[in-house]
Amino acid sequence: MTEAPEIFARIYERHGHRCPMSTLGGRLAMAALGLLADAEASGEDELRGYYFTRTCAVDGVAEVTGLTEADGGLEVCPDGRHALRLERGGVAVEVELTEKAMQMAGEYRRFCYEIEAGWDDLDEEERRVREIRRQAWLDTLLPRLWQAPDHELVRVVREDAGA
Repeated sequence: MTEAPEIFARIYERHGHRCPMSTLGGRLAMAALGLLADAEASGEDELRGYYFTRTCAVDGVAEVTGLTEADGGLEVCPDGRHALRLERGGVAVEVELTEKAMQMAGEYRRFCYEIEAGWDDLDEEERRVREIRRQAWLDTLLPRLWQAPDHELVRVVREDAGA
């Protein structure tokens, strides 16, 4: 198994397993926080976040931003978009996953459907072989998601003052 950079290792620990969407949630949060810093949003003001669909990405967002649903700092809205809005000190930024990011995650999801087909009827050896294949796929995909330039994975939807 490929060793993840620290931030992603923390995301996977929070999430319970390695996956593309928790990784991409982390990438969205890093990009959005960077945009807020560039906009000189005061770090002393309260940070609020909104993610627009309930997926594994929420754990990546929570780990990177420190916001959680439990403390009310992160709200998940049932809008069906893989987008994150962060607000601080009257400044708001919204970012979403690019088509390329969604395609990469989708290819992995389709692969998982294949791997998981008939799982309950498989013997232990076949399950082990399939799990090795899954981990090998992740060992190839996740480093690409960790290292890709922001513009390949994240699109800025809007930046505005006076959130």
